[in-house]
Amino acid sequence: MNSRKPMQLRLPQELKEWIKAESDRNGNSQNSEVIRAIRAAKDRRSSLGTFEKITMDQSGNARC
Repeated sequence: MNSRKPMQLRLPQELKEWIKAESDRNGNSQNSEVIRAIRAAKDRRSSLGTFEKITMDQSGNARC
């Protein structure tokens, strides 16, 4: 059974363009690039051994 669920994600234009460029460069789908980037960030955070509280600023951006 597939445990993946669709998720609507609103991104700033510059991130959309970066994801598109990365997917073209790596020959992957844009979805795969988003997953790769999130996993890389998760791995970096895990390697530090800390999980800080994530907050949102007034513009709706996540801050660690």
